[in-house]
Amino acid sequence: MKRDEYTEMICKGFCTFYKEGREGLTCGAYDFLGRNLTASEVRSNVQQVKPRADFSRDKELRKLACEQCDFLVDGCDFREGLGAQPCGGYVIVEWLLKRIV
Repeated sequence: MKRDEYTEMICKGFCTFYKEGREGLTCGAYDFLGRNLTASEVRSNVQQVKPRADFSRDKELRKLACEQCDFLVDGCDFREGLGAQPCGGYVIVEWLLKRIV
């Protein structure tokens, strides 16, 4: 279930797939961020995040977030190689991973 603070920062701020009225749907990266960071921690980091992924941590991201994502099962255009950008949560988690290792 989406939480307003996280949705504002992650989905509205970074996700090209975001649509109003679908607050019950979350991606694996959104869930990962919600489990591991407070809203304050997300807020303090997203201001520095670039809006595009560079895919340098894709293998780790797949394991941490994408493998648990409901959209992977139902059709993730990014993972299916359809030329789509990853979700906004992916961009944020990638940026955070590059900062810790």
